[in-house]
Amino acid sequence: MYIRSLCVAVCLFCVPLQAADFDPGQRPPYAAALLLEAESGTVLFAHHPDRQRSPASTQKLVLKLVVLEMVKAGEISLEDSVWVSRRAARTGGSQVFLKQGEVFTLRELMEAAAISSANDACVAIAEHVSGSTFGFVRLMNKRARSLGMHDTRVVNVHGLDNTPRGKGNLSTAYDLSKVARELILGHPETLEWSSTRRKPFRNGNFTLRATNKLLGRFRGLDGLKTGYTRRAGSCLVSTAMRHDMRLISVILGASSASARNRETRRLLTWGFENFSRVPIVETGELMGKVALNWGIEPEVRVLAQDTIVAVLTPEQEKQLVHHLELPEEFPAPVAAGTEMGKLRVSLGDSLLAVVPIHAEKSIDRMGLWDKLMTYF
Repeated sequence: MYIRSLCVAVCLFCVPLQAADFDPGQRPPYAAALLLEAESGTVLFAHHPDRQRSPASTQKLVLKLVVLEMVKAGEISLEDSVWVSRRAARTGGSQVFLKQGEVFTLRELMEAAAISSANDACVAIAEHVSGSTFGFVRLMNKRARSLGMHDTRVVNVHGLDNTPRGKGNLSTAYDLSKVARELILGHPETLEWSSTRRKPFRNGNFTLRATNKLLGRFRGLDGLKTGYTRRAGSCLVSTAMRHDMRLISVILGASSASARNRETRRLLTWGFENFSRVPIVETGELMGKVALNWGIEPEVRVLAQDTIVAVLTPEQEKQLVHHLELPEEFPAPVAAGTEMGKLRVSLGDSLLAVVPIHAEKSIDRMGLWDKLMTYF
């Protein structure tokens, strides 16, 4: 059990820490699990987070990220008209029963993929964006690599295990948490879609129904993606927000849908009960004063340059140690923003952050006449 990073406005250090224990049981009913705080990426619990597994439909998170980033860049629009091909219409597994020749907006198909995990919608989306699923798979792999998802391999756009074992889709709990963070922090449509339990589709002739059965049954939960294949087992990437803290949990290879839901509840509940976002220091916070040698003013106030927020247990918060390093005297003149010292924040033997301390304002050096008047 560890915390991978402590963070902030500007991430300064990533150090291992001991946190409160979460007991997954001697034989947890899943192959891998991860819990982290979304904004900082602080890992609160991990069980085989780098173990490669078939991700099933949780892989659709990568598809969503690629599409939404292209929308944000202005390369495509969610209002684009998408024509359904024969190949898309014949895609199996979870689907919204698209028919060849039907036309939907890209937004409608993205909602079908996000809410109902529609594989046929994913194929139609990929063909519209890249001209082929093969081309879109290359985009997914490229984006995964750029995110540092080094243990992820994408072979199709929907996550189905329709290839021989050993040649299919692969990912890890840690890799999936990276794409989940990227979506949550950068694309508000993600949570809008993933928190929707029902929505009319095909002019109201069909209803999209959420595959995530924890929606409305766990306080603050508003996403993110379920998955199941025989090879993958039951998978769930979830996120929930309580107070000012958002957590992301990943469960891969659970023995059943009920087990993945139960363990997700346990993990998120434990995280919210044991951790909180603690402001260690805030930008502009007064850190003291430094005497100036021959300054027009005798001293200058000094302020913290960065905001540092750590995700800690109450016990860890009590154990924080702040060590302020400032000179006894500093030669004038001094310009506003000049670094005057540092604040070091530690927890036990671990250095969490070093925060620059800077001068609040500019203060000139005394001239000859000022010095003479001071002397007399």
